[in-house]
Amino acid sequence: MAGRTGLTSSQRGTIAEVYLAATLISASDGRLSPFTPVADDHGIDLVVMDKETGRCVPVQVKAWLGQAGRTVQFDVRRATFRPDAGGALVALLLDPATMRLDAAWMIPMDKIPGVSTGHAEKYALTPNPSAGSRDRYAEFRHADPASLAAALIGLSGG
Repeated sequence: MAGRTGLTSSQRGTIAEVYLAATLISASDGRLSPFTPVADDHGIDLVVMDKETGRCVPVQVKAWLGQAGRTVQFDVRRATFRPDAGGALVALLLDPATMRLDAAWMIPMDKIPGVSTGHAEKYALTPNPSAGSRDRYAEFRHADPASLAAALIGLSGG
């Protein structure tokens, strides 16, 4: 995390999960209902139910809190990665001082291997946070909560 040293990775993860849950509820006008698993031992941080379709989408949440340079990096551990789960990775770039969403990427899990750099123990995703970027992550980029919520609704079949 750039610029700050006081928060642990666990605290940053909790902040991101709570932020995303609240944002999805608000941006979907209550249509999306996020739940947290009792045990986080398989890479799922939230299960998001679309109340209109009744379908649930498993979501892994990653966050970068702080100033971003030309790219940020989000890592997905191979040990917990499941491309067949019908879920998504939601990666957030948040300003820690204001908790403003600077950018977000929602990438269906089955697309992760194709857009990431594979390493022995992880998939590394390095999107450019610039709004005008045309990198391989551009199609997954969302500039605001409403767009992110709509993408998750689309993934749920809504």
